[in-house]
Parts: sequence; structure tokens; C-alpha cells
Amino acid sequence: MEEKLKNNRNLPYYMQLKEILKTKIHSGAIENKKLPTVRQLARDFGVSINTALRAYDELGKEGIVTGSVGRGTFISTNPQELKKENRKNLLMKTIEHSLEEALSLDYTIEEFETSVREYVKEKLEMMQKVKLSFIECNIEQLTYFTDHLELDPHIHRFPILLESLRKQDDNIMQEAANNDIFVTSFYHLDEVYKYLGFLGKPIIGISLEPEVKTIIKIAQIPPGSVVGIVTTSKKFISIIKEILDDLDFHFSKILETNSKKSETVKQLVRKCDAVLVSPKRKKAVISYTEKSTTVIEFVFTPDRTSINNLKVALLELKNNRA
Repeated sequence: MEEKLKNNRNLPYYMQLKEILKTKIHSGAIENKKLPTVRQLARDFGVSINTALRAYDELGKEGIVTGSVGRGTFISTNPQELKKENRKNLLMKTIEHSLEEALSLDYTIEEFETSVREYVKEKLEMMQKVKLSFIECNIEQLTYFTDHLELDPHIHRFPILLESLRKQDDNIMQEAANNDIFVTSFYHLDEVYKYLGFLGKPIIGISLEPEVKTIIKIAQIPPGSVVGIVTTSKKFISIIKEILDDLDFHFSKILETNSKKSETVKQLVRKCDAVLVSPKRKKAVISYTEKSTTVIEFVFTPDRTSINNLKVALLELKNNRA
């Protein structure tokens, strides 16, 4: 990449980098849809990983790219669409096409409007009846997704630990049988099919990625720091360490615990310059740390494509039930 970033107070490096990448995407210069890794992008432009992450985050907010740690960052649509369309325009084209189809079937515009209102009302009513289960291997991610996943608030949500399926817990299996749709990460998709496929209900895989804000905060930790990891499960510790390796984050020492004993956690965090904690443990950990210690909640979130696919699956589910 030949472009150079300029020292401009009004336009920070990450925004300049975003615009450079956006221009390349629009022009079709990036042919295989895959963008450089965060580390490679940072090296190419002589910026920090933090800056590269923020540039990709800005592109993600505009719906131009999608991706996750370990999988890479990809252009989410083709350059022609990016040039001509935005989200609202695409929606308007869909409405226009549907109206034209209705008119070709001899419906009036008023009849089309009435049908759309009835359809939306029906879907909203059906949404309140849907029962959805989240299935994950660790309580941290399971709790966070159940509470925060961006779906209709009327949907009934039920968390299920993967371990309960493995044990064939009677109460959990009965609960699962009463649900309409199951959601899990792609890592566990095959295993969930193994235990629940016989129910004949949709099982949707979602791609999980660390929240960009989380990674940016970690990138700001000095390399010579002692970093602690405090979670509820060992599995979540291994996931965090794998991501730190993927992003080439290295510290002088990493301490870890999944103990629930306050004294054990207190002794660990008192040795750390920064502590990475799983959701729900941040408040407790902060109470044990010194004022100079940084505490970062390690949050995962599904990527935009996964959320959209899940919404489509919910609509299809309701169509089948109607």
C-alpha cells in the first residue's frame, strides 16, 4: 500500500486509514475480498495495532467489512453496491420491488399497504411466542449473550450450558424440547446437532469475535506489564489466551485463575498491572485492585452477518408456525 498517513490534528490516523481502505474497496483494488490482518495493516502503515483495529471497527460500523480474530477481515459486499447503495436505499428498493409485484397481481396501493400492516402485526405477535435457547460451553459467554444479544426484546430466551446436554440432564432436555430455535457458536454447532438434532428444530451457528473496544483497551497495556486473567471457567481463560496470541499481544507475565474464592482472586490481582475479567466478575475484581491497576472486561459479540442470519431464521421459523 503506497498511501502515507499525515500528521493531521483534525483527522486522526485511524480515520485516515479507514478512508484509504474504503477507497481501495470502492475501486475494486482488493480483489479477493480479504483484507490484511490487523498486524499486517499496522506494519504496512507504521501505526499501532490499536489504530488498525479502530480503522476496521469504523468500516464495520458502516457495514463495509465483517470479520473476527483468527478468521480475518472481509469485504461484506461488492464495490458496485458500496458505490451505489446504502442501507436505506437498499430497503427502499426492496419495498419498491414488492409494490411493483403487488400491482402486477392487480392489487391496489391501498391493498398493498393494508397487507403489509397485517403482515408486520402478525410477525410482532409471533415474536412474543418464540422461545430461543442459547447454548455455550462457558457461563460467561452464555450469560452475556442471553442478556445482550441484539434481538427483539419480546423473544423468550433460555440459556443452556453445553455440559448439561453432554450429561443428558433430564430437566434441561425437557426444557430444550419446549423451545423453537437454538443458537450456538460455530465451534459447537456439530455437537449441538448431535444432542438436539432429533428435535427437528432450527439450530443456528453464529460467529463470535471479541468486542473491538475490548481489544483496543488491551492494546494500550504496556508490553512489560504483568497481566492477570480472572474468569469463572477454565475454558474462557484458554479462549482469552488464544486471542492474545492471535493478536501478537505479549506481556512479561500472565497470571490466571477461575477460582471463586475471594482471597485467591485478591492475591492474584494485587500482583498485576492489568486484569482481564469475564463478564459479571469486573465489579468484584475492581474491589480487590489498587487504583493504578487497569481492569478490562473481556466481551465477545456476534458479528453483524451472524445477527442478520439469525433474524432471517427467526422470520422463517415464524412463517413455518403461522
